[in-house]
Amino acid sequence: MKSYPKINFGLRILRKRTDGYHDIETIFYPVKIYDEIGLKIDGSETDLNSVILKSNKSYIPLNKDNLCYKAVWNFFKAFRIADPYRIEIDLVKNIPVGGGLGGGSSNAATIIKFLVNYFSINIEENREKILELALSVGSDVPFFLIMKPCYAEGRGEKLKILRDFRVNQNILIVNPNIHISTRWAFENLNYPPDFKKDSILRNISGFDPEVFRNIENDFEKIVFGKFPVLRDLKNYMLENGAVYSSMSGSGATIFGLFDENKNGILLKCREEFLKKNYLTFISKP
Repeated sequence: MKSYPKINFGLRILRKRTDGYHDIETIFYPVKIYDEIGLKIDGSETDLNSVILKSNKSYIPLNKDNLCYKAVWNFFKAFRIADPYRIEIDLVKNIPVGGGLGGGSSNAATIIKFLVNYFSINIEENREKILELALSVGSDVPFFLIMKPCYAEGRGEKLKILRDFRVNQNILIVNPNIHISTRWAFENLNYPPDFKKDSILRNISGFDPEVFRNIENDFEKIVFGKFPVLRDLKNYMLENGAVYSSMSGSGATIFGLFDENKNGILLKCREEFLKKNYLTFISKP
């Protein structure tokens, strides 16, 4: 199974909530790079469920801290699956971890979709329940069940599909082997407790580079301060022909959009980043 990530067009922190979370607004946009997930499910020889995780990357947690593990257990609980099963999950990770692309959430959503199909869960009758299950795993997991451009607000779980939001440019996605904790990013925002911003993304329906050039990811200020290489990456793309560039999520991945007639420049940029051993991908329209 292929598990696709997202990038963020604009990510604005609107206010701090009483439950400790923040209200945000952003536009999630799926991109065409992916992790590969192998999943095998059999009846258990014991009276207990078991989840066995494997990965090609040594730094991936292979225990209950992995969102795939959480997705399985929350699914079994939500749909009261009584029979015991042995579930083996093999994660071949290509999406940068801690890169602001939602790779872990995408993996969890892919597992949920598999289990919904495997156990013949009626989607129409259980749509709300499935979305609640996804949200119990992570704030942006519901988006990865939809996988269409969406305006997101709240914690990222309130979604409106943007049917006219299309990116016609090639997207260069670069991560300089940096991992950024989302928790660290939020904790270092340093906004006053009573800060409040108005929405400016809610009424956007399509992609216009001129509009988005004036809309920054609110995490860039603190993340670029700690990791100036990310600011350099963004500026390099803009200086070399990108019509738009931004950090995705809470970092540490930078993406740039290049028109089709700038393919030569895009490939030149990619070569420069590959020379530095950065994780580099191209997602085509």
